[in-house]
Amino acid sequence: PDFKYEASPLLRLVVDGRAGKKKKIARYNEASLVRWGFLSPALYHATVFSQTFVWRQLLYLYSFTAAVAVLTYFLVEKFANKSTTQSLVGTAGEFVISTPVQTLVGFILGLFVNKTVEIWWELRHGTLQSLMNVVENMCLRMSIYFPMSHQEELEARETVMRYGVASIALLFKDAREVDAWTVEQQQSLGATDLSDIVESGLLTEKEAALLQLEPSRSQVVWVWIASLFTKWCLDGRLPDPLANQDTFLSYCEEARNAIGTILAQLNMQFPITYTHLVIVLAKMYMWATALEAGVAIGVGIQVSDYARIVPKLLVLTLGSAFYQGLIDIKEAISNPFRDDTTDYSLAVFHARLRRECHSFYHASCNPPYTTPDNPEPAVLPPQFLERQLNTAMYNFEYE
Repeated sequence: PDFKYEASPLLRLVVDGRAGKKKKIARYNEASLVRWGFLSPALYHATVFSQTFVWRQLLYLYSFTAAVAVLTYFLVEKFANKSTTQSLVGTAGEFVISTPVQTLVGFILGLFVNKTVEIWWELRHGTLQSLMNVVENMCLRMSIYFPMSHQEELEARETVMRYGVASIALLFKDAREVDAWTVEQQQSLGATDLSDIVESGLLTEKEAALLQLEPSRSQVVWVWIASLFTKWCLDGRLPDPLANQDTFLSYCEEARNAIGTILAQLNMQFPITYTHLVIVLAKMYMWATALEAGVAIGVGIQVSDYARIVPKLLVLTLGSAFYQGLIDIKEAISNPFRDDTTDYSLAVFHARLRRECHSFYHASCNPPYTTPDNPEPAVLPPQFLERQLNTAMYNFEYE
Protein backbone atom coordinates (compact mmCIF):
# COMPACT_ATOMS: atom_id res chain seq x y z
CA PRO A 1 0.00 0.00 0.00
CA ASP A 2 1.03 3.57 -0.67
CA PHE A 3 1.79 5.08 2.73
CA LYS A 4 4.66 6.14 4.95
CA TYR A 5 5.48 6.58 8.62
CA GLU A 6 6.27 9.78 10.48
CA ALA A 7 7.93 8.84 13.76
CA SER A 8 8.74 10.99 16.78
CA PRO A 9 9.58 10.16 20.41
CA LEU A 10 5.87 10.54 21.19
CA LEU A 11 3.92 9.40 18.11
CA ARG A 12 4.10 7.11 15.11
CA LEU A 13 1.88 8.55 12.41
CA VAL A 14 0.67 6.80 9.28
CA VAL A 15 0.55 9.09 6.27
CA ASP A 16 -1.71 7.70 3.57
CA GLY A 17 -0.34 8.14 0.08
CA ARG A 18 -3.68 9.32 -1.28
CA ALA A 19 -4.16 13.07 -1.39
CA GLY A 20 -6.50 14.63 1.12
CA LYS A 21 -6.33 11.79 3.63
CA LYS A 22 -5.64 12.48 7.28
CA LYS A 23 -2.68 11.26 9.23
CA LYS A 24 -3.54 8.46 11.62
CA ILE A 25 -1.90 7.53 14.89
CA ALA A 26 -0.46 4.02 14.67
CA ARG A 27 1.02 4.07 18.17
CA TYR A 28 1.84 6.53 20.93
CA ASN A 29 4.54 6.43 23.60
CA GLU A 30 2.51 5.87 26.75
CA ALA A 31 5.51 6.29 29.05
CA SER A 32 6.10 9.76 27.62
CA LEU A 33 2.41 10.64 27.55
CA VAL A 34 1.84 10.06 31.27
CA ARG A 35 4.73 12.38 32.17
CA TRP A 36 4.94 15.58 30.11
CA GLY A 37 3.92 14.31 26.70
CA PHE A 38 0.27 15.20 27.31
CA LEU A 39 1.30 18.86 26.87
CA SER A 40 2.80 18.28 23.42
CA PRO A 41 1.16 20.30 20.61
CA ALA A 42 1.58 17.24 18.38
CA LEU A 43 -1.22 15.55 20.33
CA TYR A 44 -3.72 18.36 19.92
CA HIS A 45 -5.29 17.08 16.69
CA ALA A 46 -5.98 13.70 18.35
CA THR A 47 -7.73 15.06 21.44
CA VAL A 48 -11.24 16.27 22.17
CA PHE A 49 -9.83 19.80 22.40
CA SER A 50 -9.41 19.86 18.63
CA GLN A 51 -13.20 19.75 18.28
CA THR A 52 -14.38 23.27 17.48
CA PHE A 53 -17.76 22.61 19.08
CA VAL A 54 -16.14 22.22 22.51
CA TRP A 55 -14.85 25.78 22.34
CA ARG A 56 -17.94 27.17 20.64
CA GLN A 57 -20.17 25.71 23.34
CA LEU A 58 -17.84 27.09 26.01
CA LEU A 59 -18.23 30.53 24.42
CA TYR A 60 -22.03 30.18 24.60
CA LEU A 61 -21.78 29.18 28.26
CA TYR A 62 -19.54 32.16 29.03
CA SER A 63 -22.02 34.45 27.29
CA PHE A 64 -24.87 33.02 29.34
CA THR A 65 -22.80 33.38 32.51
CA ALA A 66 -22.05 37.01 31.69
CA ALA A 67 -25.75 37.73 31.07
CA VAL A 68 -26.74 36.13 34.40
CA ALA A 69 -23.96 38.04 36.17
CA VAL A 70 -25.16 41.38 34.80
CA LEU A 71 -28.78 40.60 35.67
CA THR A 72 -27.83 39.48 39.19
CA TYR A 73 -25.69 42.56 39.75
CA PHE A 74 -28.49 44.98 38.91
CA LEU A 75 -31.13 43.01 40.82
CA VAL A 76 -28.99 43.04 43.93
CA GLU A 77 -28.24 46.74 43.48
CA LYS A 78 -31.92 47.61 43.07
CA PHE A 79 -33.66 45.40 45.64
CA ALA A 80 -31.13 44.50 48.32
CA ASN A 81 -30.73 46.58 51.48
CA LYS A 82 -27.69 46.57 53.75
CA SER A 83 -28.71 43.50 55.76
CA THR A 84 -29.62 41.38 52.79
CA THR A 85 -26.44 42.42 51.02
CA GLN A 86 -24.40 41.19 53.96
CA SER A 87 -26.27 37.87 53.94
CA LEU A 88 -25.49 37.45 50.25
CA VAL A 89 -21.82 37.50 51.07
CA GLY A 90 -22.28 34.27 53.01
CA THR A 91 -24.74 32.58 50.68
CA ALA A 92 -23.47 33.47 47.20
CA GLY A 93 -20.92 30.71 47.24
CA GLU A 94 -23.53 28.23 48.44
CA PHE A 95 -25.88 28.73 45.49
CA VAL A 96 -25.50 25.23 44.00
CA ILE A 97 -27.99 23.54 41.71
CA SER A 98 -25.60 21.42 39.63
CA THR A 99 -24.46 18.94 42.29
CA PRO A 100 -27.47 16.55 42.07
CA VAL A 101 -27.27 16.62 38.27
CA GLN A 102 -23.49 16.09 38.35
CA THR A 103 -23.84 12.95 40.47
CA LEU A 104 -26.43 11.48 38.13
CA VAL A 105 -24.55 12.48 34.97
CA GLY A 106 -21.26 11.09 36.26
CA PHE A 107 -22.82 7.69 36.91
CA ILE A 108 -24.89 7.37 33.71
CA LEU A 109 -22.29 8.91 31.38
CA GLY A 110 -19.62 6.64 32.85
CA LEU A 111 -21.67 3.55 31.96
CA PHE A 112 -22.47 5.07 28.57
CA VAL A 113 -18.84 5.62 27.56
CA ASN A 114 -17.55 2.45 29.24
CA LYS A 115 -19.86 0.22 27.20
CA THR A 116 -18.77 1.92 23.99
CA VAL A 117 -15.11 1.39 24.90
CA GLU A 118 -15.82 -2.31 25.52
CA ILE A 119 -17.45 -2.61 22.07
CA TRP A 120 -14.49 -0.77 20.50
CA TRP A 121 -12.03 -3.14 22.20
CA GLU A 122 -14.01 -6.19 21.11
CA LEU A 123 -14.14 -4.92 17.53
CA ARG A 124 -10.35 -4.71 17.34
CA HIS A 125 -9.15 -7.60 19.50
CA GLY A 126 -12.11 -9.89 19.00
CA THR A 127 -13.89 -9.91 15.67
CA LEU A 128 -11.44 -7.93 13.49
CA GLN A 129 -8.45 -9.87 14.80
CA SER A 130 -10.35 -13.13 14.20
CA LEU A 131 -10.85 -12.08 10.59
CA MET A 132 -7.15 -11.30 10.13
CA ASN A 133 -6.22 -14.59 11.83
CA VAL A 134 -8.32 -16.47 9.28
CA VAL A 135 -6.51 -14.72 6.41
CA GLU A 136 -3.11 -15.61 7.85
CA ASN A 137 -4.11 -19.19 8.66
CA MET A 138 -5.24 -19.73 5.09
CA CYS A 139 -2.01 -18.25 3.78
CA LEU A 140 -0.07 -20.53 6.13
CA ARG A 141 -1.83 -23.55 4.64
CA MET A 142 -1.28 -22.22 1.12
CA SER A 143 2.45 -21.91 1.83
CA ILE A 144 2.53 -25.63 2.71
CA TYR A 145 0.28 -26.89 -0.08
CA PHE A 146 1.78 -24.65 -2.80
CA PRO A 147 5.44 -24.18 -1.80
CA MET A 148 6.96 -24.15 -5.26
CA SER A 149 8.14 -20.95 -6.90
CA HIS A 150 6.74 -21.54 -10.39
CA GLN A 151 4.07 -19.21 -11.75
CA GLU A 152 1.02 -21.39 -11.21
CA GLU A 153 1.62 -21.91 -7.50
CA LEU A 154 2.73 -18.31 -7.03
CA GLU A 155 -0.56 -17.09 -8.50
CA ALA A 156 -2.53 -19.47 -6.27
CA ARG A 157 -0.83 -18.17 -3.12
CA GLU A 158 -1.14 -14.53 -4.13
CA THR A 159 -4.81 -14.90 -5.05
CA VAL A 160 -5.79 -16.21 -1.62
CA MET A 161 -3.80 -13.49 0.14
CA ARG A 162 -5.16 -10.81 -2.19
CA TYR A 163 -8.78 -11.83 -1.63
CA GLY A 164 -8.29 -12.04 2.13
CA VAL A 165 -6.79 -8.56 2.43
CA ALA A 166 -9.37 -7.23 -0.06
CA SER A 167 -12.17 -8.42 2.22
CA ILE A 168 -10.72 -6.26 5.02
CA ALA A 169 -10.42 -3.27 2.70
CA LEU A 170 -14.02 -3.79 1.62
CA LEU A 171 -15.07 -4.10 5.27
CA PHE A 172 -13.71 -0.60 5.85
CA LYS A 173 -15.90 0.68 3.02
CA ASP A 174 -18.98 -1.20 4.23
CA ALA A 175 -18.39 0.17 7.74
CA ARG A 176 -17.90 3.74 6.52
CA GLU A 177 -21.13 3.56 4.57
CA VAL A 178 -22.98 3.00 7.87
CA ASP A 179 -22.29 6.62 8.90
CA ALA A 180 -22.54 8.23 5.48
CA TRP A 181 -25.74 10.28 5.65
CA THR A 182 -25.43 12.04 2.28
CA VAL A 183 -24.00 11.33 -1.14
CA GLU A 184 -21.27 13.88 -0.41
CA GLN A 185 -20.27 12.00 2.75
CA GLN A 186 -20.21 8.73 0.82
CA GLN A 187 -17.84 10.28 -1.68
CA SER A 188 -15.58 11.89 0.92
CA LEU A 189 -15.31 8.61 2.85
CA GLY A 190 -14.81 6.58 -0.33
CA ALA A 191 -17.54 4.23 0.82
CA THR A 192 -18.75 3.23 -2.64
CA ASP A 193 -15.63 3.85 -4.72
CA LEU A 194 -13.52 0.73 -5.27
CA SER A 195 -10.88 2.39 -7.45
CA ASP A 196 -8.38 2.72 -4.57
CA ILE A 197 -8.61 -1.02 -3.89
CA VAL A 198 -7.98 -1.70 -7.59
CA GLU A 199 -5.01 0.68 -7.56
CA SER A 200 -3.54 -1.13 -4.54
CA GLY A 201 -3.64 -4.40 -6.50
CA LEU A 202 -6.13 -6.16 -4.24
CA LEU A 203 -8.83 -6.37 -6.91
CA THR A 204 -8.83 -6.44 -10.68
CA GLU A 205 -11.13 -4.23 -12.72
CA LYS A 206 -13.35 -7.24 -13.45
CA GLU A 207 -13.56 -8.24 -9.79
CA ALA A 208 -14.38 -4.69 -8.73
CA ALA A 209 -17.16 -4.51 -11.33
CA LEU A 210 -18.65 -7.76 -9.99
CA LEU A 211 -18.66 -6.34 -6.46
CA GLN A 212 -19.78 -2.80 -7.21
CA LEU A 213 -23.51 -3.32 -6.71
CA GLU A 214 -23.34 -6.01 -4.04
CA PRO A 215 -24.85 -4.98 -0.66
CA SER A 216 -22.12 -6.58 1.49
CA ARG A 217 -19.02 -6.73 -0.66
CA SER A 218 -16.67 -7.73 2.15
CA GLN A 219 -18.64 -10.94 2.71
CA VAL A 220 -19.05 -11.79 -0.97
CA VAL A 221 -15.28 -12.15 -1.36
CA TRP A 222 -15.37 -15.12 0.99
CA VAL A 223 -17.78 -16.87 -1.35
CA TRP A 224 -15.12 -16.48 -4.03
CA ILE A 225 -12.46 -17.94 -1.74
CA ALA A 226 -14.68 -20.89 -0.78
CA SER A 227 -15.49 -21.52 -4.44
CA LEU A 228 -11.81 -21.30 -5.40
CA PHE A 229 -10.79 -23.91 -2.84
CA THR A 230 -13.65 -26.15 -3.93
CA LYS A 231 -12.38 -25.89 -7.52
CA TRP A 232 -8.85 -26.79 -6.44
CA CYS A 233 -10.18 -29.80 -4.55
CA LEU A 234 -12.13 -30.98 -7.60
CA ASP A 235 -9.12 -30.34 -9.85
CA GLY A 236 -6.94 -32.54 -7.65
CA ARG A 237 -4.59 -29.74 -6.60
CA LEU A 238 -4.86 -30.28 -2.84
CA PRO A 239 -3.93 -33.27 -0.66
CA ASP A 240 -6.81 -34.88 1.22
CA PRO A 241 -9.31 -32.71 -0.70
CA LEU A 242 -12.39 -33.74 1.28
CA ALA A 243 -10.89 -32.77 4.65
CA ASN A 244 -9.28 -29.65 3.20
CA GLN A 245 -12.52 -28.50 1.63
CA ASP A 246 -14.26 -28.78 5.01
CA THR A 247 -11.39 -26.92 6.68
CA PHE A 248 -11.36 -24.05 4.21
CA LEU A 249 -15.14 -23.79 4.20
CA SER A 250 -14.95 -23.48 7.99
CA TYR A 251 -12.39 -20.70 7.58
CA CYS A 252 -14.67 -18.88 5.16
CA GLU A 253 -17.66 -19.24 7.46
CA GLU A 254 -15.63 -17.95 10.41
CA ALA A 255 -14.49 -14.92 8.42
CA ARG A 256 -17.98 -14.18 7.16
CA ASN A 257 -19.32 -14.47 10.72
CA ALA A 258 -16.68 -12.01 11.94
CA ILE A 259 -17.61 -9.48 9.24
CA GLY A 260 -21.31 -9.92 9.92
CA THR A 261 -20.73 -9.39 13.65
CA ILE A 262 -18.69 -6.23 13.05
CA LEU A 263 -21.32 -4.72 10.76
CA ALA A 264 -24.07 -5.67 13.22
CA GLN A 265 -22.20 -3.98 16.07
CA LEU A 266 -21.72 -0.83 14.01
CA ASN A 267 -25.35 -0.71 12.94
CA MET A 268 -26.75 -1.43 16.42
CA GLN A 269 -26.83 1.83 18.36
CA PHE A 270 -27.91 2.45 21.92
CA PRO A 271 -31.66 3.18 22.18
CA ILE A 272 -32.23 6.80 21.24
CA THR A 273 -34.23 7.36 24.45
CA TYR A 274 -31.17 6.37 26.50
CA THR A 275 -28.71 8.39 24.40
CA HIS A 276 -30.98 11.43 24.42
CA LEU A 277 -31.40 11.28 28.22
CA VAL A 278 -27.64 11.04 28.83
CA ILE A 279 -26.93 14.00 26.54
CA VAL A 280 -29.73 16.11 28.04
CA LEU A 281 -28.44 15.48 31.57
CA ALA A 282 -24.88 16.38 30.53
CA LYS A 283 -26.10 19.61 28.91
CA MET A 284 -28.22 20.43 31.97
CA TYR A 285 -25.14 20.14 34.14
CA MET A 286 -23.16 22.49 31.89
CA TRP A 287 -25.86 25.15 31.87
CA ALA A 288 -26.49 24.76 35.60
CA THR A 289 -22.82 25.46 36.32
CA ALA A 290 -23.02 28.46 33.98
CA LEU A 291 -26.00 29.74 35.98
CA GLU A 292 -24.17 29.21 39.27
CA ALA A 293 -21.11 31.04 37.96
CA GLY A 294 -23.23 33.95 36.74
CA VAL A 295 -24.92 34.38 40.13
CA ALA A 296 -21.60 34.12 41.96
CA ILE A 297 -19.99 36.72 39.68
CA GLY A 298 -22.93 39.17 39.95
CA VAL A 299 -23.09 38.97 43.74
CA GLY A 300 -19.32 38.90 44.12
CA ILE A 301 -18.85 42.10 42.16
CA GLN A 302 -21.71 43.79 43.99
CA VAL A 303 -20.34 43.03 47.46
CA SER A 304 -16.64 43.09 46.41
CA ASP A 305 -16.16 39.41 47.25
CA TYR A 306 -14.07 38.04 44.38
CA ALA A 307 -12.73 34.92 46.07
CA ARG A 308 -15.63 32.74 44.92
CA ILE A 309 -15.64 33.88 41.29
CA VAL A 310 -12.52 32.09 40.08
CA PRO A 311 -13.49 28.61 41.40
CA LYS A 312 -16.91 28.90 39.75
CA LEU A 313 -15.34 29.82 36.42
CA LEU A 314 -12.87 26.93 36.71
CA VAL A 315 -15.67 24.45 37.40
CA LEU A 316 -17.62 25.83 34.44
CA THR A 317 -14.65 25.61 32.07
CA LEU A 318 -13.28 22.23 33.10
CA GLY A 319 -16.64 20.59 33.75
CA SER A 320 -18.19 21.55 30.44
CA ALA A 321 -15.05 20.58 28.48
CA PHE A 322 -14.81 17.26 30.34
CA TYR A 323 -18.43 16.17 29.86
CA GLN A 324 -18.62 17.36 26.26
CA GLY A 325 -15.31 15.60 25.64
CA LEU A 326 -16.70 12.30 26.96
CA ILE A 327 -19.75 12.61 24.69
CA ASP A 328 -17.49 13.33 21.71
CA ILE A 329 -15.21 10.39 22.57
CA LYS A 330 -18.21 8.07 22.66
CA GLU A 331 -19.27 9.19 19.19
CA ALA A 332 -15.72 9.10 17.80
CA ILE A 333 -14.99 5.50 18.81
CA SER A 334 -18.45 4.13 17.95
CA ASN A 335 -17.21 3.48 14.39
CA PRO A 336 -13.40 3.20 14.27
CA PHE A 337 -13.36 2.33 10.55
CA ARG A 338 -13.76 5.95 9.47
CA ASP A 339 -11.05 8.40 8.43
CA ASP A 340 -10.38 10.29 11.67
CA THR A 341 -6.94 10.60 13.24
CA THR A 342 -7.55 7.98 15.92
CA ASP A 343 -9.44 5.48 13.73
CA TYR A 344 -8.01 2.18 12.48
CA SER A 345 -5.51 2.45 9.66
CA LEU A 346 -6.27 0.18 6.71
CA ALA A 347 -2.83 0.89 5.28
CA VAL A 348 -1.18 -0.57 8.41
CA PHE A 349 -3.41 -3.65 8.41
CA HIS A 350 -2.80 -4.16 4.69
CA ALA A 351 0.98 -3.84 5.01
CA ARG A 352 1.15 -6.05 8.09
CA LEU A 353 -0.91 -8.86 6.57
CA ARG A 354 0.96 -8.71 3.27
CA ARG A 355 4.37 -8.82 4.96
CA GLU A 356 3.44 -11.67 7.28
CA CYS A 357 1.84 -13.76 4.53
CA HIS A 358 4.80 -13.17 2.22
CA SER A 359 7.11 -14.29 5.01
CA PHE A 360 5.11 -17.55 5.21
CA TYR A 361 5.45 -18.03 1.46
CA HIS A 362 9.17 -17.30 1.49
CA ALA A 363 9.75 -19.67 4.41
CA SER A 364 7.89 -22.49 2.67
CA CYS A 365 9.93 -22.06 -0.52
CA ASN A 366 13.22 -22.03 1.42
CA PRO A 367 12.93 -24.32 4.46
CA PRO A 368 16.15 -24.93 6.43
CA TYR A 369 16.20 -28.67 5.73
CA THR A 370 16.82 -28.24 2.00
CA THR A 371 20.29 -28.92 0.63
CA PRO A 372 22.08 -28.11 -2.63
CA ASP A 373 21.48 -31.71 -3.68
CA ASN A 374 17.81 -31.61 -2.71
CA PRO A 375 16.69 -27.95 -2.88
CA GLU A 376 12.96 -28.57 -3.23
CA PRO A 377 10.68 -28.16 -0.19
CA ALA A 378 8.39 -30.98 0.92
CA VAL A 379 5.11 -31.16 -0.97
CA LEU A 380 2.13 -33.29 -0.08
CA PRO A 381 0.89 -35.15 -3.12
CA PRO A 382 -2.40 -33.80 -4.45
CA GLN A 383 -5.27 -36.15 -5.14
CA PHE A 384 -8.71 -36.05 -6.67
CA LEU A 385 -11.79 -35.82 -4.53
CA GLU A 386 -13.41 -39.17 -3.84
CA ARG A 387 -16.92 -39.54 -2.52
CA GLN A 388 -18.76 -42.72 -1.75
CA LEU A 389 -21.89 -43.28 -3.78
CA ASN A 390 -25.00 -44.52 -2.03
CA THR A 391 -26.55 -47.28 -4.17
CA ALA A 392 -29.93 -46.56 -2.61
CA MET A 393 -30.02 -43.46 -4.82
CA TYR A 394 -30.32 -45.63 -7.89
CA ASN A 395 -32.97 -48.07 -9.09
CA PHE A 396 -31.12 -51.10 -10.38
CA GLU A 397 -33.18 -53.67 -12.28
CA TYR A 398 -31.91 -57.24 -12.46
CA GLU A 399 -33.10 -59.80 -14.93
